[in-house]
Amino acid sequence: MKNLGRIKRYIKGETKKIVFTLILVLFFVGASMSQPYLIGKALDEALANNYHAFLTYVITCIILAAVGIISGYLFERLVNKFTHNIVYKMRIDVFNKINSIPYSYFSNHSSGSILQFEIVDIENITNGLISLFKYFIEGGLTIIVTIILMFILNWLLAIGVILLSPLSIFVARFISNRNHKYFVKQFELQSNINALSKECIENLDLIQSNNYELQFIEKYKKSNNILRKHGNLALFSASWVNPSTRLVNNIIYALIGVIGIVIISIKSDIFNNLNAMISIGGLASFLVYINQYTKPFNEISSAAIELENARTSFERICAFLNQPDDKDEGIKEVTSIHDISFEHINFSYNKKQSLIEEFSLDITHGRKIAIVGPTGAGKSTLINLVLRYFDIDGGDLKYDGISYRELSKKTIRNNIGFVLQEPWVFKGTIFDNIRYAKQDATNEEIIDVCKKANIDKFINLLPFGYDTIVSSKNGLSEGEKQLISIARLMLAEPNIVVLDEATSNIDTRSEKMINDAFDKIMENKTSIVIAHRLSTIVSADVILVIKNGKIVEKGNHKDLMNKHGFYYELYSSQFDSVS
Repeated sequence: MKNLGRIKRYIKGETKKIVFTLILVLFFVGASMSQPYLIGKALDEALANNYHAFLTYVITCIILAAVGIISGYLFERLVNKFTHNIVYKMRIDVFNKINSIPYSYFSNHSSGSILQFEIVDIENITNGLISLFKYFIEGGLTIIVTIILMFILNWLLAIGVILLSPLSIFVARFISNRNHKYFVKQFELQSNINALSKECIENLDLIQSNNYELQFIEKYKKSNNILRKHGNLALFSASWVNPSTRLVNNIIYALIGVIGIVIISIKSDIFNNLNAMISIGGLASFLVYINQYTKPFNEISSAAIELENARTSFERICAFLNQPDDKDEGIKEVTSIHDISFEHINFSYNKKQSLIEEFSLDITHGRKIAIVGPTGAGKSTLINLVLRYFDIDGGDLKYDGISYRELSKKTIRNNIGFVLQEPWVFKGTIFDNIRYAKQDATNEEIIDVCKKANIDKFINLLPFGYDTIVSSKNGLSEGEKQLISIARLMLAEPNIVVLDEATSNIDTRSEKMINDAFDKIMENKTSIVIAHRLSTIVSADVILVIKNGKIVEKGNHKDLMNKHGFYYELYSSQFDSVS
């Protein structure tokens, strides 16, 4: 069975609870199913004026009802407990997988689809597991016990019920097998609309500033309408299961009832010889058992939608968990890295379209390297390769002369600190956000770093200073969030500093202060700076001008300006636009 090993792992540790649950459900079903039999016996004794036996059956019935209530309560508690334990393990696996899959996976899949694993799919599996134990196991035992009791009451009528009841099963299975494709499509559309909602929430300021609300609403309505149509189709097709099985079961009930009445009425010797006679109380009990017998089928058919959802969700989660982890073949670990060498690097995101070809570059200790070029030239891609978010297609990338294949990713990333164009701040205090780079840093160390970064003043203006709770959307401007990211970098004190448009969200005055702080922290460190604003990198030791993944010019600012080449055009165009 597909994914059987994963199922076994999830139920490991819950075996005792499951076994005890099965014992409880056996008590619950046995106590519940025996009551109609005892009531029928009590009815026959009452008709025969045997009141002592009548009271005995009634008292026994009351005791069994109490047993059924207690065991039923414990059964519900245990089912919910181990179901949530199983789902807990699954949710942890999904979250761990998010943190272990290659970075490239996120560039090919929407965040809405990934969030659906943790929210919608996990919820569907929870409902499916509860339905499995409460309806299928309990219902299966109910069917078995009911069959036994029906045979005790009248074997001929029992055979009739058994021969006719598979009709409802075939009907339910026939419909369910044709529903699966609709639910798969529904989940795909649900992922798309989740991604659209997330995009709207994260970019609400941009949407409103461009008066794009109506267009986005129309876009959402269109996607939601498509989801509604496919959702209705899935539910409509599944909704045939329950009424169809109920119709079949009602026909069986009526047919068996008529046959029972005939047996009682005619009192034929044939039925006596076959030991197929039945009393009035027995027929009353038997008719109750027909309903009890068909009820689990109805409940199972009703749970078919939840189980179909759960199966689809489990397949989606397993497909995600079966994704290969981020490959890290490197085993060497060193305490420090200072030099980076690109040796005839080839790389592309899309294997059909090359991005970087035969790229070579040596970045030596203590040097400040600036990388400039037009959008899409491959500047940020180089940073992704340096941090090993992506692996190169050809050539070699060396750190202090050691190939990237030999060094562990942990070693590489421990030695590289970076600030990206989009600042990252999580929900927590200013202290927490900056301490993220160095978990054992004291408050005094953080405050000292913030003073060096010239951001201590704005932090002290916040409502609670360094203890102010902030998040990615509340509490700070974009520029202030970038300052927090820069302070985080300074606290880490990496050997190699990477700045990818790190001051793009900061005003000119703040930029001057930050650049002064950067100059301090980058002393005797290897640094790589990507900049669109070329005025910020005029002091770089070497400026690399990249175009179409290749170095087209190389030198310091003065030399490149004197060449009147591509760099000169880029710099002059910015100067002219500012003028």
